Parts: sequence; C-alpha cells; structure tokens
Amino acid sequence: MNVRRPSLGRRSGGTLPFVVALLTAAGIGVAVPSASAGQTSAESRSAALGARLTAASFSDPGSADRPWVRWTLSADSSIAELQRELKEMASEGIAGAEIGQGYFPSGDKLTALFKTANSLGIALSLSHGPVSAPDGFSIDDDQARKQLSYGSKAVGGGKSISGALPKPSTGNRTTLVSVLAYRCSGSCATSGATTLDKGSVVDLTSRVKNTDTAGVDGGTTTGSLEWTAPSGGDWTVLAFWSVGVQAQPDLLTKAGTKTLTGNMDEQFAPVRQFMRANGADFLYDSHTGDRGSPTDTWSNSMKADFKREAGYSITDYLPLLVRQGSSSASATAWAFEFDSKTSKKFRNDFDQARTDLWIDNHVTPLKKWAKSTYHYAIRLQPYGENGAAVDSIQAAANLDRVETETLWFGDEVDNYLPEASANHMTGNKWYSIEGSAAVNQAYAQTLQDQVIRMNKAYAGGVTKLVYHTYPSDTGNTSTWPGYSLFPTSFSGSWGDRNPDWASDAKVYNDYFARNQLVLTQGEARTDVAVYSQNYTYQQPYNQNDLQYWSDPKLSRAGYTRDYVNPTLLDEPNATVRNKRLAADGPDYKALILDSTQLPAAAASRDSIPADTAKKILGYARAGLPVIIVGAAPSTSPGIDTKADSGVRSAMAALLKQRSVHVVASEADVPALLKKLGIKPSAEPATDSPLLSVHRQDADTDYYWLYNQSTVTQDDEPATLFEPNTSAEPTETDVTLQGHGTPYQLNTWTGEITPIAEYTAHQDSVTVHVSLTGDDSTVIALSPDPKRFGSHRTGSLHVVSTTADSAVLQPDGGLAVTAAEAGTYTTVLSNGRKVTTKVSSAGPAVDLTTAPWSLNAQDWRPAAAYGTTGADAVRTDKRTVHVDLKRLTAWTGIPELKDASGVGTYTTTVTLPSSWKKGTGARLGLGQVTDSFSLTVNGTEVPTPNQLSATADIGTYLHAGKNTITVQVSTSLINRLRTLNSALSSRTAQPNGLVGPVTLTPYSVTRVG
Repeated sequence: MNVRRPSLGRRSGGTLPFVVALLTAAGIGVAVPSASAGQTSAESRSAALGARLTAASFSDPGSADRPWVRWTLSADSSIAELQRELKEMASEGIAGAEIGQGYFPSGDKLTALFKTANSLGIALSLSHGPVSAPDGFSIDDDQARKQLSYGSKAVGGGKSISGALPKPSTGNRTTLVSVLAYRCSGSCATSGATTLDKGSVVDLTSRVKNTDTAGVDGGTTTGSLEWTAPSGGDWTVLAFWSVGVQAQPDLLTKAGTKTLTGNMDEQFAPVRQFMRANGADFLYDSHTGDRGSPTDTWSNSMKADFKREAGYSITDYLPLLVRQGSSSASATAWAFEFDSKTSKKFRNDFDQARTDLWIDNHVTPLKKWAKSTYHYAIRLQPYGENGAAVDSIQAAANLDRVETETLWFGDEVDNYLPEASANHMTGNKWYSIEGSAAVNQAYAQTLQDQVIRMNKAYAGGVTKLVYHTYPSDTGNTSTWPGYSLFPTSFSGSWGDRNPDWASDAKVYNDYFARNQLVLTQGEARTDVAVYSQNYTYQQPYNQNDLQYWSDPKLSRAGYTRDYVNPTLLDEPNATVRNKRLAADGPDYKALILDSTQLPAAAASRDSIPADTAKKILGYARAGLPVIIVGAAPSTSPGIDTKADSGVRSAMAALLKQRSVHVVASEADVPALLKKLGIKPSAEPATDSPLLSVHRQDADTDYYWLYNQSTVTQDDEPATLFEPNTSAEPTETDVTLQGHGTPYQLNTWTGEITPIAEYTAHQDSVTVHVSLTGDDSTVIALSPDPKRFGSHRTGSLHVVSTTADSAVLQPDGGLAVTAAEAGTYTTVLSNGRKVTTKVSSAGPAVDLTTAPWSLNAQDWRPAAAYGTTGADAVRTDKRTVHVDLKRLTAWTGIPELKDASGVGTYTTTVTLPSSWKKGTGARLGLGQVTDSFSLTVNGTEVPTPNQLSATADIGTYLHAGKNTITVQVSTSLINRLRTLNSALSSRTAQPNGLVGPVTLTPYSVTRVG
C-alpha cells in the first residue's frame, strides 16, 4: 500500500501558463490608483503583476505593484464617509482595500463601495462575514465543520459495563462515529495522555442499542452498550462522536463548499456585475474561524475519504485524533497515544489526507467558482492557529494568491520561505503579507518600522504589502482619533488620523511599490533547495525564534534557499538539466536532505515518500549535487511499512552516487558548497549579514539586497523603531552572477542610474555595497545600454579608486568624489591607472548645535477626550513654536514632551564665497522619528532614504546663506498615552529630528 502523494494534475494547481492567465483575469492587474473618478475600471487598468520593469514604471509603479489595506469598517460609517476614504486611499498610493473584518456592509452600502472603487481603480477584496459563514448557519447543521470528540469509560479486565454511551461535554449536537475498546498500556490515566495497546482494539459499534436517527445524515445521537472486557489489564471504552465546531460549512467536503458558495451567490447577487468589473479576491485568514488551514479532524465522509486517500481504515486509529478535553477545538495535548512510531506515522498520513481533502474539495472548487462567477481570485493564509496541520507548501502551490503575516511569523525571514518556495516553482508572483500587526502597539508603530518589517518579509519572498489595518473614521462609541477595531491593542490604525501617514503615505507606498515591482520580475533564482515535508508551522516568537534551517552560516556566506516538498518535486519543471534542478524556474544548484531541520516533528527529518526518494536518486544520477546533513531518511512518512524498503533501497543507491555528499551538520554545508565550486548568486567578499533575492528575466538580473543586521531585535516588537540600536551598518564587495552594466535602482526616489565603479568577470560583476542597519538596495545587471533609458556612459568604467567613490558625469564621463584633499589613484576598466589631485571642498559642518526654528503641529482631540461619534474624529492641530539651541527629541522639549504631530525645522548654513557650483554635499540627519521630507533653499529634495536619513544636497546649495528645512511627522502614541489609560504604560517615542545632523562637502573631480 502506498499513501497517495500529490501528483502533477491534481495537486500542483500551478502550471505557469495557467497561473499567469488566472491571476491576470482574476484582477492582479488592478487599476491605477491615480485614475480619475470618471474613468471605468477597465479604462484605468495597469499592466498585470510582474509586467516588465521600465524606467517609467519604476518611477511611477502601476496599481498591480502597489500596497493594499485591510479596511476595517464601522457599522456607523456613512456611505459618503466610506467613499471619501476610498478616494483618500487612491491619492495615497493604495491599490486595494479588503473589507469584512469588523463590519461587513451589504445592500446599498456595498453597492456604493463597489461603484466608487471601480471608478477609482481600487480592488475591493471581500473577507470574513458571508465569505466565511452564511447568515444564520448553525453549528448543528449537517454540513457544519466538525471535530472528532469522545467520551470514555474505564473497565477492569474481566469486568462488565452497561448503560448509556459516554459522551463529550458539549451542548452541540453529537453524532456517533464508532465505539472502540482498548487495553491500556499500564493503568488507564484519569488525566494527561493515555497509552493504548493498538493490537487490543475491539470494535463495539455494532453492539450499540437504543439508537435514534436525530444525528447527521440520520446517524444516532444516543445509544447504550453492554460489554464485558477480556481478562487481564485495564480497559477503556471510547465512544467517538462528530461535533460541530464552527457555525460554517465544512472545509473538507464538496457539499460544504457548495453550501458556502451558494450562500455567497445569494448575498452578492446585487453586486455581482460590479464584482466582475472589479476582479479582486476573496480572503481567508489564518484563524480557524476565518477558514484558514483547517484544524478539523472530521467530516461527514471522513471514513470513506481517508480510506481512499491513505489506503487503509481510519477506525482503529481514531484515538490518535482526539485531544484532552474531548470536544475542545483549542486543546493542544493529545488524549491518547499508541507506540510513538505508530502515532507519528498515522498522524502524518492523516495530515496529508486532510491537506488533500481540503485542496480537492474546498480550495480547488472555490477557485473555479470565484473565477467563473466573479472574476475573483482566492487569497488565503495557508497555516493556522492551534497547530493547524496541513502541508503549507502544497497548499501554496494550489492557491491563486498566497498570503502570510508578520504577527504569526514574527519577522523571521526563514519562516516566510516555504510559501515563497511554492511560488518560485509554480511561477506564481503573488505573495502578500498581512503587515504589520504588533501586539499591544496600537498607534505606536512607525512608518520607518513598517519599512524594516517589510524588508524582512521581502527577503523571505513576499511581493505585496497589505496593511493591518486601515479603519473607517466614525464609530458611535469610539473616541478620538476615531473608530478602530483595535483601539488599544494591535497596531496599526493607519490613515490620515496619523500625522506620519497624512504627510508621507504616498512616499512610503511608492517605495513599497517599487520594491514589489522589482521582486516580481522574471523568475526567481535560488541557490539551493532544502527538502522539507512538514504539517505544522509554529509561531516563531512562541518557539524561541524558530527557524527551519537554524544555522546562520549558509546565509552569511551569501547562499539563498527554498524549501521543496513532494508536491514541488512533482512540478513539470522539477527536472535536472546541466546539473541544475528546475532550470526553467528557481534553477537550484544543489538539493539538501536535512535530518536536523526544525521543527522536530517535521516528517522529513527521518522519512521521505518512496517515490520522492527514487526521484531524488534520479536527480543525483543526472549530476545534481545532493547533500545529506546527518543521516539519510530511512523510512516513509506513513503507516505503510512496505514503502520503507523502497526508501532504504533508493537511499542506499543515492549514497553511492559521485554527486552525493554527506556532512555532519548544517554548519558544514557552506564550506562543502564552495569546495564543489557552487557559488551563491550574490556572494559577499566575506561573511556578511546581507540577504539577497535574485530575479531574472530575459535580459536582466535583479538583486534585492538587505542588511539583516539583527535577526530579531531583543525586545521587538516592544521597541519597534525607537531606535533599533543593535542594527549595525555593513559594507562589502558583492559578486553578482550575470552580465553587463550594473545599475542602482533607488526605491525611494524612483531613479535608475548606472554604477560607475565595478569589476566585470566572465559570468559575474562585483560591486561595492554599503547599507545601514535594516536597509535594502536594488542592483540590476543588463548588457543593454538602453535597458533603463538613455543614460550617457562612456566605453570605460572604474574598477577601483582610493577616493571615496566614483560617479558618472551627465555627459558620460567619469569622476571621483572625496571629502578630503589629496591625491587619489583610480584604475579604469582598460587597465590604465589615473592619478587625480583633489582640492578640499571645505570642512564638515555640525548642525546639531546650530540654532533651529521649530514650528510643530500638536495634534490633539478638538472636542473633550471621551466625546464619541462624528465629533470624536475632529483634530485640533495647534501650532507650537520653539527656538532650539540644539536638537533634541520632543520628549526633551517641555512644550512638546507629550506631543504628536508634524514638526517643521528650519536652520541656516552659510557657505564661503569660494563655494563652487558642482561641489557635492552629503547631509546626514542622524536619528529622525518618524517620516520626514527635506527642502533646501525652497526646493524639495527627492525623497531621502528614510532609514539612513541621508541625502545628497550639493545641487541645491550656493555660496552664502542656505536655508535647510526638515519636516518630521510622528505617530500618535505620545499624545494618546496621556489620554487613554489603556495606553498609558507605553513608553514615549523620541519624536522629531534628534541628530546628529552633519553637512559634509566633497569635491567632484573628473578622472583623466
């Protein structure tokens, strides 16, 4: 007997042409946010997700690349108010709004929202509410979601029992499944887990009397039993019952799915035409009650379905499916065990069967229905609370749109990778994140922290931000600054109620959109694949920052990794060509079997399906390097022991292949890869905290590089960006695989510029990378000189220079920059060495202690705090003027110590008459909290990097007096903590421009 594993036709959900066509039709190419209200959705649509990046699209990304928001509505909001909020989103660079968490609108309100969203080109996603559960649906309905529960009765050997069947403690309808008796291994425990002798099982179901037909499908809800236990040992009689656990249709049967979709068809009939024009998606959240990955252990047809899936009867194994507490859906401890090997193998079989049933009977029909009926996609977070046990990689490979979240995975990059890996193999480019909820951080999260957390997500393969959350304004019981589903708990409550969002949302959303545009180009390229078959994806912050691959040396050496399971190895591109796996996809250079990977419960630590083992043997014979960490798998994951011999045979043959290598630990892998001549796509000169994402299209290699200076901040998310003092800068040379000229893609300004200093090799290019802590950058390689516009470049470039840097001049000539006078040597690409004498541009100027004028808007409620309704939304933005002798945080300024708002700082710097046009000057602002903009002599400087807080302002300076203005916008927490007792324990943020602020002139001198 073989446990049925995912096959290409049934399981992959994911051949590339189908995925591309589906996502395009289902609304990934949603409309441009800036479209005028008079445009129809079709008229204003931009290119689909993953459209070819150009200089124009990078400067102003289309809606397919822009962030969405989780729009939590108040039932008290008027249609006019909600329409206004949609228009605000469009102006702020938001391309999609997900509704349903909180209040789900219906009737005229829902119709009005769709009409407005379509006119603005905003995708309107639906979640929760009728998307999850029909109105009035009962937990006792025949098609309700079900859990297997039990009642038990102890009986001594040779003793008899007589009477009513034992039942679980629940008020919900129960339907009898089976009655079984087992001898306990030892005494039958009255608390904790009981170990049973599986071989002793006696099926007593046929002996049940006094039944009725009031249960599901005419089953019995009652019964009695008379039975005498065999002599010897203690016995337990277990009556197993199916019990409704959610007032929702079943997730594991097609009948349940049909019940759900039928209700939605009734609910959405009035807006169906608007939905088809909108083409967004239905979201299913990770929470069990929101229909994320199922924790359900039963369905009306589970007995037959499991036997078809696994090849054997589930009946004798029922004790292994129930938790202590009998009917509690949230219980985590198992109530019964057989021997540990049998228990683990059966649960692997069950988790695989449940994954298959969920995908076959729910996810796949739901996708087809959504697409054909509404032109909608299915977006789903395929993991869940209470240790939802499904294969998330397999689920992700079958979804239209995969989503993860910062709350569950706690900014651990490694934990975003399994779902990203599925996308990399199937070609799906949508991987969104519910970002960035933080517990007990209401109104405290900054936009700068949002950047840091998204950088971690992008490093894990995420390609789309969905803000958590954007609340509507008015609630009849809500106080200032307005309605929020999480007024004192989760962050954030984004929108114009926040000074930073009101001032700079568009700037940040442009930044996120540019990153997301880069991260969907072409195909993902990943260095190595790590085999993983896992059903439980724990929350890292509850598991000591759990990482599946726990040794950091692999990433510090520059290697990227994906996680592949049997589903992905059944993909059509999972073949070996030129010693590469999936050469038409991620192009893996090696495959790793890791017997030490976490969590310890992962099936792949010691087992592998026999068919998959044979497939990997074929890879090795085709020349793919295969690395085994520790011991090779020796068994199959499931109950079937006949498959074990096939595994052992395949592994024995695998170990004889010249392309197969064994190491003791994960820490040994990087050195072995280098010994084998396998280099990372982005290789740092020395071990580095840099993480990379490599995307490749027909003529361009894109490298997204991130300085993960700390994996998890010690007190994150408590500190957020206040500031992250443990974040260290990094500076190193990085060798990037690819050809042509390297270009810097500035995700803050949208500018693309050729890099003047680099070394070209036969199949790679080496560039210098310098990043502040938690910051990222994008470098592209292209042999086409017109790939990103008409940049004027000469035939030569700089290979190295002893000056500070090399730059291209507007006419294509080369120059070096230096902050200090001296003689510098530059090596050109033709081998010529050029000596350049540089004069001083002037000394650095410390502006931290210069006089600054500060005009600060102090945001506070216009009505008395505690006022509710429409008046609660109004904000008094009174201006406070302060003359500062030196820069300090607002918490150190008496007039602003509790203030939140927008501060405008102005100072004057006088430059000597010898100042020459063309002289450069770098302005470093030091610590700034939160978002900021910069103006010099009345001209706004293109968006400075909001993390490094630096800008080149030489172009805007002149001899004599120069005016520098910095506008800084904050979160609301400092004011709210003085008003709301539930927020009073929150530490005040060091708002404003803190510094040190330094202006550093530098000379720009042509080379040669």
